[in-house]
Amino acid sequence: MSGPERGRTHARMLRVSTLALCLEGGVGLAALMTVGLSGETPAPGDEGYEPLGLLLLPFAAVLGVLLAFAVSAVLVMPVALLGGDLARRYGGGPGRWQLGLSAVAGMLLQPLGGLWGWLAGTVALFVAALFASRAKQGHFVALLLWGTVAVVAAFTAGAAILYVQD
Repeated sequence: MSGPERGRTHARMLRVSTLALCLEGGVGLAALMTVGLSGETPAPGDEGYEPLGLLLLPFAAVLGVLLAFAVSAVLVMPVALLGGDLARRYGGGPGRWQLGLSAVAGMLLQPLGGLWGWLAGTVALFVAALFASRAKQGHFVALLLWGTVAVVAAFTAGAAILYVQD
């Protein structure tokens, strides 16, 4: 009897890791907006947004998904697959190997962001590789649901922090 494969496929891994990177970007955006808005005081008469910027938001979202797909294909997939292969060959859990490989791949962001860029790149790649390495049928929907809840919770917490500060 033929039917859809229930196990881990490369297409599933790519979809899940792209979604994980997009959700990580949403949580990071909430954190950066909270930190950025907590320190600035808008000038009188400044609305705080540009009308043209609001029109460009959908295009920025598409660009962000394409960038997450490219990072997933070039960095996350090799980290996830090579980590699993190294764990089978040399022992240990695949998470240990994926963390080390993510730290090496995160070094690509060190020239851009210094130590914080390396740390952010390592964490983003490691979390996406962990989700990708365990991607089976049904994980995409669960990650989409709970990831959206996490992003909304991060924005709500940021709004609460900004409300309390004022």
